[in-house]
Amino acid sequence: MRLPGLKDVLAAIGAFGLLTFLIQQIGFLESPTNGITGPAPSPMVDAAAASHRASETGARVNSNQNRPLDWTIFITPQGFVGAAERRQRRAIVSWQKLNPPPTIVLMGQGERYEEVSKELGLIINSHLDLNLVKMPLAGSLLHVATNAETDISVIINSDVILTQSFVDGLFRVSDHFDDWFLTGARIDIPNQLPIHLEPMHKDFSDKELTTYAKQKGVLHSAGGADYFVWNNRRNGTRVNLIHGNMPPFIRGKSKFDNWIVHEVVQAGYRKTIDGTEAIVAVHVDHEYSGVRGKESAKKFKNGTTFWMKNKGNDWQIYHNSNIARTHGSYQNQDGTTLHPHHKLVTCASSWAQSDICVIKRVRPGVCPCEHHTFSAHTQNDPAVVEVSQGHSTTKLIKCGSISSDHNRYEIPVRTLPEQEPVHGLPFTLRDLLPIVSKDNHVLVTGMSFNYRDMLMNFVCNLRRLGIYDRLVIACWDIEMYKFGFKLGLPVFLYESNVDTSQDSNYGSQAFRKVTKLKSKVVLSILKLGYDVTWTDSDIVWFEDPFPLLQQMPSDFVVQSNAPSTEQAENGPLRINSGFYRVRSTPLTIAAYSAIVQHAAETTLSEQPSFYMVLCGGKEGTLKVDSDRCKFKIEPKYEGYQQGDSVELMVQFLPRSKYPAGAVTSQRNTSQLLWDIHELKKNPEKLVILHNNWIQTKTEKVERMVRQGFWYYDRDQEICHYSEPISVNHDMWLDGFKL
Repeated sequence: MRLPGLKDVLAAIGAFGLLTFLIQQIGFLESPTNGITGPAPSPMVDAAAASHRASETGARVNSNQNRPLDWTIFITPQGFVGAAERRQRRAIVSWQKLNPPPTIVLMGQGERYEEVSKELGLIINSHLDLNLVKMPLAGSLLHVATNAETDISVIINSDVILTQSFVDGLFRVSDHFDDWFLTGARIDIPNQLPIHLEPMHKDFSDKELTTYAKQKGVLHSAGGADYFVWNNRRNGTRVNLIHGNMPPFIRGKSKFDNWIVHEVVQAGYRKTIDGTEAIVAVHVDHEYSGVRGKESAKKFKNGTTFWMKNKGNDWQIYHNSNIARTHGSYQNQDGTTLHPHHKLVTCASSWAQSDICVIKRVRPGVCPCEHHTFSAHTQNDPAVVEVSQGHSTTKLIKCGSISSDHNRYEIPVRTLPEQEPVHGLPFTLRDLLPIVSKDNHVLVTGMSFNYRDMLMNFVCNLRRLGIYDRLVIACWDIEMYKFGFKLGLPVFLYESNVDTSQDSNYGSQAFRKVTKLKSKVVLSILKLGYDVTWTDSDIVWFEDPFPLLQQMPSDFVVQSNAPSTEQAENGPLRINSGFYRVRSTPLTIAAYSAIVQHAAETTLSEQPSFYMVLCGGKEGTLKVDSDRCKFKIEPKYEGYQQGDSVELMVQFLPRSKYPAGAVTSQRNTSQLLWDIHELKKNPEKLVILHNNWIQTKTEKVERMVRQGFWYYDRDQEICHYSEPISVNHDMWLDGFKL
């Protein structure tokens, strides 16, 4: 499409409109002391001038080459496999060729992280909160980056190539401002780079790549920011980026970039700078396999972007849209690269102190055409359009498109009969099981909203062990489902008539009713053909128990609730239904169906029903030795075939490795495990430890905090990994104070 020339502009908006347009584009050049020294050089440049400046900058970057700069890049790669590996390697190598080079940290978990990090000299930090499909959560990422021991932190898309202009920009803003935040848009290369411009090529030239990108590349829309940079500390102190904390956006799924730019600008703690016009950051186009459709942005017409096209069918984009609408003051169209109050430009004047100058915007965010004045090609080139006004038409200049989005993005909870799910929502059990199962096995727990902190602490426990990705969570109420969805958890709503609004302390009527929901959920999963490990969320896991559980020959292994004062694991009513592993077979389904039926006919909790059914009544007539029970059933159960077994050997887990709350130390039999000094170091070599034989939620949490097993930060809605959270007396957890 041809760019509108001066004649077109004058015909469209007239002389007064043109004057207004130019005023919006021209800012004021600032000195390092923030004083206004005069008008900035006009950013209305042609491609030839841009190329000349690129060459000039390339010749003068040595002014910064010997200056120290302590800066760190934090990225969340997709893993290093196939085409993604090539794109990410190319970007990483380009960063390592900068002067001075950054420290590069791979955040989270991904395929071949270890191998690539050793080869390229990178650091791995696996301590990152991930959602149910292993996508990183931005709140956790930002927490790590802002608390890192580095002067400057950078969060950037892991396939964006950086040129030396990026480092020059860092020096410029560091010299100019005390506390600052820098962002900017990339230049897209429609096809593959010429081989000699690949950063891994032996003849790679930063200057030639810069020139090529400016001449052949397409400037990305101002609505998308690709890097977020800030100084971490000044004189030993850290300055906030935003009011409050970063909500759990899914990194790489839209809205995160606009939201954080908007909130940093609005908070006012830092000077905000747009580096788009001076910093050359290059992205080579590719398909986005992480979103349904896999279409590239360039295929859409009329200014419709890739993310606008896909936000109607990707639940992760919907999730981020919900977060953006319900947190902070962000509104649609806010937080673009045009909204920072300052911008970097390439200096043309001989008296300029640097190749890069800082300009203070007169009216930030007002003119969508601003970036078009310095770039030869843009994703949404300006066009003259005719607008009807009554019986006449008016010509206007349009830069890109305005995304009109009136969706409220409320979290779907139910799907009406015969109605198709929207955006793949709400999550259902059938949706989640294929995603989270490993070797046809899933980890299951259930929770009501009142106990959300206990659940999140357990989730943090699993994340620390690296085994969170096979968990599925039954939510007993709508509030818990919405909370879990927001935090990226694998949740589904299990509707019932049970009132979960009150705390279900042990032995209460509410407790008894809620426990019966657990066995119903497990039975439904067994019938779908999946093996199940059920765990209550008040259990501390010291290690991954799955390999040991899977090795046990019994199809039904269960925790003993016996105290140390009893010799046998399988004493009267000593099954603990808070932790067990059961394989999906016709016989286990028949046994479990009998448990559910028995529990429905009593006023007790589900736990006694396990023992009554599996071990032969309260007396335990089906006990075998001191650690087993042999369940028997008539050969008429569903799925029974001639010759199938009618006996199920139930194995009790040893209390020495899987103890309940009334078990004592093997080294000091008068001391409960929960009272051992420095229990966190696991001197007893435990696999798990149940926080039971105690009544209230308050007591359970206090016990976990005291022993250093509390990892969830409710205020920031993130997990702590290196050390447990420091809980002070101002921390509240529904109904009690620690």
